[in-house]
Amino acid sequence: MNKNNIISSVFVIVFILVFSWLEGQQFFDYSKNGSDYRQDVSINSSKLSEFSLESIAEIADAQFYYTPYTSLLDQIVLYINESDTRVYVEVYMLTETRIKEALVKANKRWVDVQVILEKNPYKAYNINNKHFKYLEESGVRVVWSNPKNYSLNHAKFILVDDLAIVSTWNFTYSTFTKNRDLFITISQDDIVESLGQIFAADFAWEKISIYHDNLVISPTDSREKFRILFEEAKESIDLYFQYIQDDALRDVLLSRAQEWIDIRLIVSETSYKEDEKELDILRDAGIAISYLDREKMHSKAILVDGTYLFIWSVNFSSYSLDANREIGFVFRNNEVIKKFVQLFEKDF
Repeated sequence: MNKNNIISSVFVIVFILVFSWLEGQQFFDYSKNGSDYRQDVSINSSKLSEFSLESIAEIADAQFYYTPYTSLLDQIVLYINESDTRVYVEVYMLTETRIKEALVKANKRWVDVQVILEKNPYKAYNINNKHFKYLEESGVRVVWSNPKNYSLNHAKFILVDDLAIVSTWNFTYSTFTKNRDLFITISQDDIVESLGQIFAADFAWEKISIYHDNLVISPTDSREKFRILFEEAKESIDLYFQYIQDDALRDVLLSRAQEWIDIRLIVSETSYKEDEKELDILRDAGIAISYLDREKMHSKAILVDGTYLFIWSVNFSSYSLDANREIGFVFRNNEVIKKFVQLFEKDF
C-alpha cells in the first residue's frame, strides 16, 4: 500500500470514529430499528387510509399559548402545584428549576408523579443527567426513554389530572424567556386517554401502536399525516419549522406550490442563513420564506387553508418522522386559529 492509500485509509477511519462519537448512535439506532418502525406504520395503515382533512375534528376546549412569555412558566408551575391525582411528564429536556421543584412537591403530596426523559439529546448528551438524579433522589419516579424503541424521545407533553398539554417546547428556562414556542391545552377525554396510554407504554419501555385522528405520532403515522395535509390543501399552507430536511415531503410541498397553493414558511435564523441552496429550491417554486430575528425559532406548526392547525414536537426531518418518539395535535378551532394567524403574520 502506497503512502497516499495509507493516508486515505487513516482519514476514513478517523471520519468514521468522529461520526460515531458525534452522531453515530442516532444513526445506528435508526438503521437498526428501521424495520420495526415500518412495522408500526403498517399496523395503522387501514386507519390512516381513511384519514383526511375532513376527519379532523373540532376541539372546542383547546387553548393556545406561545413564548417567550414568562407568565406561562408561572402557569405550568401552578398546574403542577394544584394537581390532585397525577402529573406525567414526557419531555426531551427538563432543566427548569421551578418545574423540577414543583414535581418534587407534588410527589410529596402523594400525587402520582412520573417523568420520562431522553438520556442523550442530540449534541447535548449529558444535559438531563443531574436533573434526572435530582428527581430520582427526591423520590420521583423517573426513567430514561428506551433507546431500543426510538432513536430519540423528542416528545413534549404533560398530563396533569385530566388536562393534556402538547407543545413544541422543552422544560428549560430559555423556552419561556427566549424561544418562539407554541403549546396547546386539551381536556377532551378520548385525547387525554390516548396520551395516557402512550405515556404508560413509554414509561414501561413497551412498544405501542395507537391511533387517533387528532393526534400525530412518530414513528407510526406522522409522515403519512404530513403528506395528506399537504396534498389535500386547497388554498394555502403556512408553516413554522426550524429547517427542512426531508426530501420526500419537501417534494410534495414543491409540487403543491407549482399547483398555485400559497405556501409561506418561517424557519430559524440559522437555517435561513446556512441552508441557502435548500431554501433557494423552495423559493424558486414560489414558496415565500422568512425567519425570526427577535426570538430563537423553535416552533413546529402547520396551518392548512386557515382551518386545520397542527402543533407538535415533530421537526421536518426523516429522524423526527420515522425514528423518534414525537407527539403532536391537529384540530379545528376558530378562536385558536385566529390567535395563531395573528402570531404568524407578525413573525412573517
